[in-house]
Amino acid sequence: MNTPEKAVSIDEYIQAHSRSITADELRGLRKFDAALEKKRKEAGARGHGDLAQGITELAAVLHSGTVSDASDPLPRDLAETGAALRYVLKGVDIIPDSVPGLGLTDDEWIVSRVLKRNPSLRQQAH
Repeated sequence: MNTPEKAVSIDEYIQAHSRSITADELRGLRKFDAALEKKRKEAGARGHGDLAQGITELAAVLHSGTVSDASDPLPRDLAETGAALRYVLKGVDIIPDSVPGLGLTDDEWIVSRVLKRNPSLRQQAH
């Protein structure tokens, strides 16, 4: 009999997945600009304005000098940026994006939480 996986909070998820983000991987996420823009537009069209705005802000951080100059180990805010953007780009996640009305909710939770946990990201984005 398989035992169920332990439920984790959004913060625990972010912390666990940010540990594996490297500076090179973070910079490598830049090549997914078109996919992030597509997701941002989809979020806006489906009524997830906070997600659309969050993707815009995290993508701006991704192209900042801070990321260009980053080295390992990454500071928490940059590692969490990478974890959030990796989650947004995943093809399969907690709530499939195709579920009407709910599909982008998990992406929105992750992105919003990373921005809330790291207020400096909003400053880096501007």
